[in-house]
Amino acid sequence: MPEYLSPGVFIEEIPGQKPIQGVGTATGGFIGRAERGKIGKAELVTNWAQFVKKFGSFNPDYRLPYAVWQFFAEGGTRCFCVRAGGANSKIAKATVGGLEFTAASEGAWGNKIKVEVTAPENDTFSVRIYYDFDNNPQPVEVFEGLSADESHKEFVEERIDEISAFVEVHVPKKAKVAKEDGALADGDDGQEPAEADYIGDQAKQTGLHAFDRVDDVNILAIPDWQSGNLAKQAAGYCENRGDCFFIADPDENLTPDANGIIKYKSQCGTSAFGALYYPWLTIRDPLTGHEKRVPPSGAVAGIYSATDIKRGVHKAPAGVIDGAFNTVTKAWTVGKQPVGRGEQDSLNPLGINVIRTFPDTGPVIWGARTLAAKIDPEWRYVNVRRLMMFIEESIEEGTQWVVFEPNDRNLWGRVRRDIRAFLLLTWRSGALFGSTPDEAFFVKVDDENNPPESIDAGRLVIDVGVAPVKPAEFVIIRFTQITRSSQ
Repeated sequence: MPEYLSPGVFIEEIPGQKPIQGVGTATGGFIGRAERGKIGKAELVTNWAQFVKKFGSFNPDYRLPYAVWQFFAEGGTRCFCVRAGGANSKIAKATVGGLEFTAASEGAWGNKIKVEVTAPENDTFSVRIYYDFDNNPQPVEVFEGLSADESHKEFVEERIDEISAFVEVHVPKKAKVAKEDGALADGDDGQEPAEADYIGDQAKQTGLHAFDRVDDVNILAIPDWQSGNLAKQAAGYCENRGDCFFIADPDENLTPDANGIIKYKSQCGTSAFGALYYPWLTIRDPLTGHEKRVPPSGAVAGIYSATDIKRGVHKAPAGVIDGAFNTVTKAWTVGKQPVGRGEQDSLNPLGINVIRTFPDTGPVIWGARTLAAKIDPEWRYVNVRRLMMFIEESIEEGTQWVVFEPNDRNLWGRVRRDIRAFLLLTWRSGALFGSTPDEAFFVKVDDENNPPESIDAGRLVIDVGVAPVKPAEFVIIRFTQITRSSQ
C-alpha cells in the first residue's frame, strides 16, 4: 500500500486489461537431407535464397530442398529446417597459412572449399574463401584487416566464425600467419540417415527433438523418409508438445486400395495431431526442367501456412481455392492416373486426404481429415484440431501473469474478462460457430469450480468451452420440380 505522509496530489496507475495475443500457426518445420548445414540443429529460414545459403541448393538425391522450395512457392513465409545425418560424418579441415580452418558443417561439401591467406602487412592480413561450383571455383567471402592477436578488435576467430557461412577458424598457440592457399579435405557425409535419425534422441536433441528448443514451430514434415512408424512417432511428438501438427507422406508407389495406401494408413497411428496426404506429386524440376515426383508434404505445408495467413487457422486447408497448388503439375498414382471419386469414397472415411485433379483447377487438396478421423469424430478435421491448439496455447501464454496472484473474486473477474475478450475476437474472425458470443463460447470462473478446498490447494480452475466451425465437407443441393399453377 502506498503511504501518504504530507498533503499533495498523488498519481497512481491501476492495472488494466491484459490482452491475450494469438500465437502464430503458420511456421513450418522440416527435417531432411541437404548438402550442408549443422546436423541436428534447427535453423530459421525465411526465404528460398536463405535456405540455399545455409543448406545448399537442389540435389536430385535430397528431397528437403524441394520440399522447402515448394513451401515458399505455395505461400509459406518462414520455417525451421534441420539437416539429418547418419553415423560417421566428418568435417573437412586444413591448416592454411598457420591457421586451422574447418568447414562450417559436416559433409563432403567441405572438400570443395579453398582458403587463401594473404601475407601479413602491419600485423594484419586477409582471408579469401572460394567454393567449387561444378568444377568452377568462385570467390564467395572475403575478410580483410584481420589479426591473429585475440586482444585485437579484428581478431580472426571472432570475425570469421560469426559471419562466414562456409568456414570456422582457430588460431593455434604461437601461430605465425604466412601467405598460403590450400583446400579443405577429409569431409565425409557418412552413412545415409536411417529412420531412427529422423525420429532423433531427446537427450541429444537430434531429429524431431531438434525442435524441442523451438517454441514457434507449428507444421512439421519429414520429406526424406516415409514409413507408417515414422508418421506415428512424429504425430505422437506433436501430440506431446500440443502446439504443432505433422503432415505425413505415403510411400511413393502405393495403389489406392487395401493393399496400398489403406494398409499404409493403418500403420500411421490414430493421433489427431497428424494427417496423411496421397498420392505423390509431379513438379517441374527447377534443376533440370524435367518432370520430377516428390512427396506432398512440402507443398501441403505451404498450403497450410498460406491458408492460415489469408483466411485463418479455422479454415480447412483444402478446396479448389485454398487447396490449389502453384508448383504441382500432376497428382498421379503409381498407375499414372489421378485418384477418382470412386477411389476416394473408400479412402476419405479412413482419414486419407486425397489430392484430386479437376479439369479447371488442376491438382487440389480434396480432404481435411486427421489420422484420428475414423475413431474419434470430435477431432475428425484438421482445422478443428489446429484451431483448438491455437486457442489453448494463446490462452496459456496470455494468462501467465495470473500465477501467484491473490486467488480471490477480483482475480476471477479479471481472468474471465481477458479470456472473453480474446474469444470474442476469435468469434468475430469467423472461427467459432454461433450467432451470438454466448452461443460460441463460455468462460466459467466462480465458486462452483473454485470451492474453498480447491483454493486452499493453491488452484485456480477456469472452464472454457468453444464451438469451432466445421468445414462443409459434403454439400448437398436438393432440387425439386415445381408445377406452374393454372390461372
